[in-house]
Amino acid sequence: MTHKLRAEYGPQGAAGGVKSWHVVRDEDLSTALCGRTMPDDAETRPEQEWGTGLRCCQQCGSLYMHETPHLQGSHPYS
Repeated sequence: MTHKLRAEYGPQGAAGGVKSWHVVRDEDLSTALCGRTMPDDAETRPEQEWGTGLRCCQQCGSLYMHETPHLQGSHPYS
């Protein structure tokens, strides 16, 4: 399963900047993992940008971590 990041904007829309980034599945770009409906014109970024300092939805992040496979040997205790 692959994912994307989608932007949530504040009351000023895209002109006011991104309020938070949400994680969506590639199969449904309109619904974030947290259940929020994402607008069709929301900026989209690759999932590799999750965890790079972007302000992300905590609930989406938690659910994303459960859906994302971890590579064996990538953790010092594995």
